[in-house]
Amino acid sequence: MEAVLIVALFSGFLAVLAAVVVVTPHLVSHRQFVRTSQGRPMPFRRHTLQFSKDERSLYRALRSFVPHHMIFAKVKLADLVSITPGQSFWNQFSSINRKYIDFVVCDATLSPVLAIELEHQVHSLKSDRSTVDQVKSMLANASVPVVHIPQKRQYLFNDLRRLLRPYLTLPHPLV
Repeated sequence: MEAVLIVALFSGFLAVLAAVVVVTPHLVSHRQFVRTSQGRPMPFRRHTLQFSKDERSLYRALRSFVPHHMIFAKVKLADLVSITPGQSFWNQFSSINRKYIDFVVCDATLSPVLAIELEHQVHSLKSDRSTVDQVKSMLANASVPVVHIPQKRQYLFNDLRRLLRPYLTLPHPLV
């Protein structure tokens, strides 16, 4: 009698295991999430990397360098500055639309303290230089200082200290 009970329990276990293996691929929670528009899949996919290697390097350096500040990446200029009342909104908005700041350092109240722009290779072009100067002027008018940091694969503590010291309270260097 005991042998029959053991065989029955073992058979039941195998049946449940087989059911899980067969049914699991058909469960809704395991399907790939695909948005549709008018019955067709939308042609978008997730970016695997948010930053370039140089941007990741600077972000990591900033996180360790100013740990008591929040650092936001790829911030829209329109989220940092606003158009003064009485100005033609659409004429002025076109000058800040579609422009981004690489990094914004904020204080504990999440108020912007400093904008950081990486000096990309493309900024050396004359037309891009005028755009960079225009953005710098806009941020200055909004009382948000901007620092331009040369693009590198690795950032040294003393280099960042020299560039950021005028704007942030920084930790003392290690001796």
